[in-house]
Amino acid sequence: MAILLGLAAALCWGGTDFLGGAAARALGVRRSLFFSQAIGFAGLSLLVLFLPAIHGQMASALPEAWLWGLAAALCNFLGMLALLSALARGKAALVAPLTATYGVITTLLSLATGEVLGWWALAGLALCFIGVPCTVYAPDDGGASAGSRASLRLALAAALFFGVGFWLQGHLALPGLGATATLWLLYATNLVCLAGMLAARPAEFRPPPSSLWLLITAIGLLSLCGFGTLALGALTGAVAVVTVLSTLSGAVTAALGVVLRGERLSPLQWFGIADALLGVLLLRIGG
Repeated sequence: MAILLGLAAALCWGGTDFLGGAAARALGVRRSLFFSQAIGFAGLSLLVLFLPAIHGQMASALPEAWLWGLAAALCNFLGMLALLSALARGKAALVAPLTATYGVITTLLSLATGEVLGWWALAGLALCFIGVPCTVYAPDDGGASAGSRASLRLALAAALFFGVGFWLQGHLALPGLGATATLWLLYATNLVCLAGMLAARPAEFRPPPSSLWLLITAIGLLSLCGFGTLALGALTGAVAVVTVLSTLSGAVTAALGVVLRGERLSPLQWFGIADALLGVLLLRIGG
């Protein structure tokens, strides 16, 4: 079950990241994030409203669980902000695999807190560390433009925030809050932070054009499904397995970028992507 849920999260997030880049280019990063997150928050709020059992779990949760949940939510918010900014500036086929290395961060944190990994997992880590620099090198871009370099830095920042956020969520928040309450806190935090950022520009609160509502709704629902399947998978106890499998979203986004947008990559970049994704799979085997 954990494997299926991890793969489902990868598919949902792969579609979310690809569509999110288009929305960020059309509406701006913060505005597209605000409305897509609002859709997910509305859906979760209805679920909490009509399921009394969730009320009891939220009321009985210890303050420490809420604090860890808030910390995880803030990390994930910063990760989403960095990821959408990267997708709006650079190639999805490069940004997505770089961001997908958040599984490496989660694994390193697990090692630091006492988790023991086998040789397969350690080999996967080594491959990821080799593959990531190769994806950054872009000779066909004339040494990489300033925008390309910025997008890659943002992608690596997103990987760091996501890796820390998912580790906090899986190990410290979910056991005390449960899946629905953890996700509700995540979306509530995102909306509050985004509203604060948009407050300086009231015009950005205006609804998107009618032609973009289908895109925004799809992003909101896919993102919610991705977070939901990841949380349910983490509740099985296989946090590392589910998190690492979810990083295959990078392969989904990269494939969509190449097939639907005609993005071109150098041979070395293709090698880096394949190497990093192979490392992710070895992490899965070793986890």
